[in-house]
Amino acid sequence: MAFPPSKGKKHRRRPNAMPQLTSMMDMMTIMLLFLLKAFSTSGAFIKPAQGVDLPNSTVMNEPQKVLSLIVTRDGVYEDLASIKGKKVEDLASLQNDDLIDLPQLLAFLHQAQERSRQLGREEKRTLTVQGDKTIPYRWVLKVINTCSNAGFDKIDFVVLKDSKYRG
Repeated sequence: MAFPPSKGKKHRRRPNAMPQLTSMMDMMTIMLLFLLKAFSTSGAFIKPAQGVDLPNSTVMNEPQKVLSLIVTRDGVYEDLASIKGKKVEDLASLQNDDLIDLPQLLAFLHQAQERSRQLGREEKRTLTVQGDKTIPYRWVLKVINTCSNAGFDKIDFVVLKDSKYRG
């Protein structure tokens, strides 16, 4: 047997309802995570090295951040967080047209691969090169030839992506 509601409770007005803050915070957190996931960029973010004027391109592929080299008018350097690190190859070797391979660069690449093997890392045969757009093309060919002789299958070049928004 059901009891009838009292007359006082039946006609009492409820105060204005407030939204539950916990539920709203949960919803905002989920939306924030969704937007961050949608906004995240694909590929590695590579900052151009200081003093290197990168060429422009319409390429769509993103470079992978692996072993990286910087080729400037002064020589070839190891890339350490977009800062010119240790000089790998000097200017005289780049300018010498009798050399096809760059000997110091070849030794550096073999040493880097050996160091990766000793650390137990997965062997990656990809190399990233930041080259100044003012360097001669024959220097780029020497770097490519040396890298391929050292066992690197894929060489990515870092370029500035052309955009209609950039002036």
